[in-house]
Amino acid sequence: MTFWSPHSHKVFISRLQAVVAAMALQLLLAPLGHAEEIRFSYLETGASSGAQEAMVVASGSWFTRRKLSHGAVLIHHPDGDLLYDTGLGRQVDVQFEVNPWWARSLFAYEKGVPVADQLAANGYDAKSLKAIVLSHLHWDHASGVVDFPGVPIWVQQKEYGAALQGEPPAFLHSQLEEASIQWRFLTLEDAEFKGFERSLDVYGDGSVVLVEIPGHTRGQLGLYLTLNPQTRYFFIGDATWTLKGVQDDSPRPGFVRWMANLNDDDDLTERMVTQLHNLQQQEPDLTIVPAHDELIAASLPHYPVFSSQ
Repeated sequence: MTFWSPHSHKVFISRLQAVVAAMALQLLLAPLGHAEEIRFSYLETGASSGAQEAMVVASGSWFTRRKLSHGAVLIHHPDGDLLYDTGLGRQVDVQFEVNPWWARSLFAYEKGVPVADQLAANGYDAKSLKAIVLSHLHWDHASGVVDFPGVPIWVQQKEYGAALQGEPPAFLHSQLEEASIQWRFLTLEDAEFKGFERSLDVYGDGSVVLVEIPGHTRGQLGLYLTLNPQTRYFFIGDATWTLKGVQDDSPRPGFVRWMANLNDDDDLTERMVTQLHNLQQQEPDLTIVPAHDELIAASLPHYPVFSSQ
């Protein structure tokens, strides 16, 4: 027979206090924002008509055919969802017509289903989005902005200013000047993140961090997404079109850059590619996602399917 004694009572209380303290410590150390609920999905809106890989990345093969993807990323977070880029929107055909014939040929695309239509078909209320974050304002990333009237559009002011001064084929003013667009200008902090000088922790919990990756455009934004300590993605916009560019530390081909005046600053663009290459060496488990790499896009969960923890 076991008797309850004052000593047993003290031991019980002591152990209970230890358990409560451990639980409190876990709560304090756990990421804010219910990280277990953070997930993402890729929305493909079309593809390029195709080109040899050597026209996409300088280290590419003339014997490999690539069909680059045009898409967006929907990030679900308990404190509000984000859409990163918009891909090809509902009005892309009309928007694209202003380009000269050579640009319409070089950047020809095969249109898929716009993001706004994919969301609507699955009962998602686009007005519930916290914001749309644009990596940059080139035509194939901002085409769908006009499909989301009233939704805040986050971009750096220097990117917006450069876009208004820019010309086709890179920047199409019809995508930027619609009165219903709710522009919101981000101010990044002088806080280094993964070697990038300026960043912004969107939710304050480390799950979504925007970083400046300039060069291709004046104020291009990358998005570093942490689902858990082992599962991390870095969406890098058009710092390079393909992962091969990161792996080989290789820029876009010089003749393509010359033809289309692709980069705001060629030297800075190449430095950013080198920086991404070095980051991949330091974090081999990090999934780097160039905006147009169709091979990487194929490995991502496609809407309405979301990633799991």
